[in-house]
Amino acid sequence: MSRRVREALRKAAFKERRTVASLLDKIVADYLLKEGFLKDPELSTERRTSPRKKLAIPAKTVLENETFRGVILNMSMGGVLITYPKASGIRFTSVGELMPFEVCLDIPKEKTEICLDCQARHIRDTGGEIEIGAAFINAERDRLQKLTTTYLA
Repeated sequence: MSRRVREALRKAAFKERRTVASLLDKIVADYLLKEGFLKDPELSTERRTSPRKKLAIPAKTVLENETFRGVILNMSMGGVLITYPKASGIRFTSVGELMPFEVCLDIPKEKTEICLDCQARHIRDTGGEIEIGAAFINAERDRLQKLTTTYLA
């Protein structure tokens, strides 16, 4: 791939608030769909190893020593989708690798909070909000068990 094309991809990914890999996946999938090599249902096949559950849980995100409030829209044993109001001031960039962060949520039964390290996988600007899809990284088994019994059961 030429340097000009790589740079154009980086700019386009930044504009779309995606990683270059995510943008390439979208471009290829759109082309294959248009040319008839893929059918629409094939694109929506769930790639996760554990099912997602739709939720609306307040969460705290810690990114570079700043705290931001958001809402978890869905969660699986592998990760979360969190939304933040644009006014929250959260800033991610899609140049290079997306930033790791910590997400914390309450465990009401225990009157405690658990925090999990996350790696952002994709970012989407929905107009009034920023949505960040992230995978849990290095999650301890007991913390994942608390998530399961509290929110995913």
